[in-house]
Amino acid sequence: MNLVTLGLLAARPKKAQCNPGDSFGPQLKIRHQDFLDWLTATWPGQSRPRLILGNPPYTRHQQLSSADKMRAQEACGDLAPGLRAGLSTYFLAAGLRSLGPQDSLCLLIPFNWLEADYGKSIRGHLWKSVNRRVELHLFSNQEGIFSGAQVGAMVVFVGPRTNKREPMEVHHVTGNLTDGFFASESLSLTREGMAPQSFTAESWGRPNKDSHYVRATEMPLGELVHIRRGVATGANRFFLRSLPEWERVGVNQTVRAISRLRDLSSDVLDVKAHDSLSQAGLPCWLLSLTEDSASDPAVSSLLEEGIRDEINERYLCRTRKPWYVLERIVPPDLLIGPMGKQGFRIVVNSVGAIPTNTLYGMRMRKRDDTGASARRLAEWMGSPAGQEALRARARQHGDGLLKLEPGSLATVLIPRHVVES
Repeated sequence: MNLVTLGLLAARPKKAQCNPGDSFGPQLKIRHQDFLDWLTATWPGQSRPRLILGNPPYTRHQQLSSADKMRAQEACGDLAPGLRAGLSTYFLAAGLRSLGPQDSLCLLIPFNWLEADYGKSIRGHLWKSVNRRVELHLFSNQEGIFSGAQVGAMVVFVGPRTNKREPMEVHHVTGNLTDGFFASESLSLTREGMAPQSFTAESWGRPNKDSHYVRATEMPLGELVHIRRGVATGANRFFLRSLPEWERVGVNQTVRAISRLRDLSSDVLDVKAHDSLSQAGLPCWLLSLTEDSASDPAVSSLLEEGIRDEINERYLCRTRKPWYVLERIVPPDLLIGPMGKQGFRIVVNSVGAIPTNTLYGMRMRKRDDTGASARRLAEWMGSPAGQEALRARARQHGDGLLKLEPGSLATVLIPRHVVES
């Protein structure tokens, strides 16, 4: 039991002491000791059944030394997570590895391991532990539940081993510290076959919804649009140019581009809006060079500057032949900023600007000349219902920041009436 962070010192240890014969069990012992060391050396000799109960430190992997990580990996054995795991994930893996048949575990921890690559070994172990009851209680992304915490939280419970197949239950928890918490949605999973790639909503499906009904009224965004990241230049400072620089190299050597949605005053990027960015001196023209472009004196001079600044030696640039020729993509119909705290901005790309890889582009699979279907889709995705659907598929990072990955974005369910109007 992690006594300090659970706030149990308020009970005062001397009041928690009791005689060995009492029904409360042996005396409470407080140890000032490394948990992973104690788990390896002392835990095996403890009387059973046992419970590991705690709130492990939310220490990020960047704050762990190589020696700390090596020692933690050894404590976790074959359940050792990847090296990008935080300390709480090591506590979880080592605790699971140490459970005997009668033992249980209950930890309040960050939920990043549910889908991060470093948590794959733990997810696989829990999926295969079909004779233990497993409960995942996921707190919502709303701010204020855990004051000061910069990461989403969850409670994971693993029960003792039984002689029957036990369910894995997933509970989405809402509430507050004043009125208490409750499960707004619950899902019971039968663990069969291979473990899902991640323990997320898109892996399990939506709880309390009839699948036939869902398919009749909604469809995944990925069936409506092609989703991809924008162009990875490897050096935006060089490849994105402002208006004077655009005039220097010529109109035929650049294309309209966009790298930040916050520079836009509206949710439609048309010629007027893009010209406003240009007139404001923002770098919104992307170099669109071919191998033959180097024969142009203005371009040649520009490339020489890039070489002097060692732009050609940057990782992405040196993998291209030649280094200054970027990937060509079809302009998307819609743009979305993949990160945000309150929501995700959707912009109609009427001008056909090329996004950099700071943005995702969405191109309608069935296109119409007027762009009406793209505008309807953008309007719904920007609505409260659409934003809620996007947030449900997002990962929570530090300081309440939400991030959508392209694969998760593709699973967002869109009402069919939005695109079939």
